[in-house]
Amino acid sequence: MKVVFIKDAPGNGRKGELKEVSDGFAKNFLIAKGFAQAVTPQLMQKLEKERKEQDQKKQKEAARQQILKSEIEKRIFSIKVKIGDKGQVFGGVHEKEVAKAISDKVGEEIGKNQVEIQEALKTPGEHSVAVNLPGGVVAKARINIEPA
Repeated sequence: MKVVFIKDAPGNGRKGELKEVSDGFAKNFLIAKGFAQAVTPQLMQKLEKERKEQDQKKQKEAARQQILKSEIEKRIFSIKVKIGDKGQVFGGVHEKEVAKAISDKVGEEIGKNQVEIQEALKTPGEHSVAVNLPGGVVAKARINIEPA
């Protein structure tokens, strides 16, 4: 019997998955416990419609992330910090400060865990930083550290 899982069944199937199982297992366990439904033409149409909607949603999100990437890459983000006599930045600039500077200018929330810095930025001038956006999109942000 062909069934469609309506919620995850550990070891058997995941939500939305279409699977061929034995009649007894389908009727006595999967359908009885609410893990699956028997496949019908109406259910298949509904699933196909949901898949198309999900695909469209993913495409819109991917396009939105690409726009955000281009917005981040075309700008230079300035961070003002205290600088000592020898040109050293006090304490360094970390992911949190970079994320806040980008979020403020772009208007999109960027978390500190999305910013990749090998080590704290401790010299004034321009630096390049990777920003991991959802959907596997990586933007290269230019950060300018200037004296306060």
